[in-house]
Amino acid sequence: MKVAFNASDFNHGMSMVSHALPARVIKSYQEGVFLETMDEGLRLTVTDGEIAIKSIIPAEVAEDGSALLPARLLGELVRNLDGNVELETQSNESALVKNHGSKTRLVLFSADEFPDMAEVEAESVTSITQQQFKNAVRSIIFAIATDETRRILTGCLMETSADEVRFTCLDGYRLAMQRVYCKHEMPSGVDVLSYILPGALVGNISRMLPDSDAPITLTLSKTHMMAEFGKTKVYSPLILGEYINYRQILPTSWTTAIRVDRSTISSAIQRASLIAREGSNNLLKLKIEDQALTISALADKGDATEQIAIDFDGSPLNIAFNANYLYDVIKNIDTQDLAMRFNTNVSPCVVCPVTGNQYTYLILPVRVTD
Repeated sequence: MKVAFNASDFNHGMSMVSHALPARVIKSYQEGVFLETMDEGLRLTVTDGEIAIKSIIPAEVAEDGSALLPARLLGELVRNLDGNVELETQSNESALVKNHGSKTRLVLFSADEFPDMAEVEAESVTSITQQQFKNAVRSIIFAIATDETRRILTGCLMETSADEVRFTCLDGYRLAMQRVYCKHEMPSGVDVLSYILPGALVGNISRMLPDSDAPITLTLSKTHMMAEFGKTKVYSPLILGEYINYRQILPTSWTTAIRVDRSTISSAIQRASLIAREGSNNLLKLKIEDQALTISALADKGDATEQIAIDFDGSPLNIAFNANYLYDVIKNIDTQDLAMRFNTNVSPCVVCPVTGNQYTYLILPVRVTD
């Protein structure tokens, strides 16, 4: 194999595929990047044995071929180069990387064990803009569980219907859901198609995407997914099993409701949280009454009180929340104002738009004594 490419193009490709490098290497191919020539240029592939990421970069191909090279070492090397880079394999034993007056020889890994990536047989194909995907995921991904003993909850539930794609995460303490409105052709007799995407991977994909109206296409079978955007493809098994029926835990009515400016309540929570985190339980207390919301925190090192104006409907209420859980929700809302709806001081709070249903968040309160 003999190819030439621009260092910045290669760096971009490596920034995509390196998300599949495992933290702990079990087999040697898992620390390699597989390079292969194609009509479109040079394809880079990295896999940890389950997740695989492929990305194609522009390249001038003088001799076709393929090779498995140490990914981190090659990536660090090319990051320290600029302009045109030449890479040539020598007798399937090493690769010579040349750039201006620089020459570096890297020993090749054996590519015999590098797995082939089977294409996903589509049961469903969903296409939305990269910006829509990015905005939706980054607004909910904080609510995925990290405890592998609850593996289902480490996933992001994706539900596709004729008019929308819905992404939902929950960890047992809070729920976060975002809708993306778009049209889909559904199979005959099917209203909703549901899949559980690996949550950490979905978060990584959202960070890989630029702010763009170009599409990301999600191809799903019963067991696997492929996400395609630009010249990059991400393959992964789905999380199999039955997701929690979150609709059963979303209240359909409320006895107390407020409307509040998002930036005002966000700043108030952020300030009060400085005191809350010094306490033993990181607690914020909310007192809701006619046209006023009072947020308070108490710790050995001090106390804080924030009072802000609200539109109020219903019964007065005192309720408490973990400060982090409350702030995680509020900071991920991008509407100018928001609604908070309550029933009792021990039942979930729902945070949603004042009008419409683009997002829904649910937060469990903390039971406290007066």
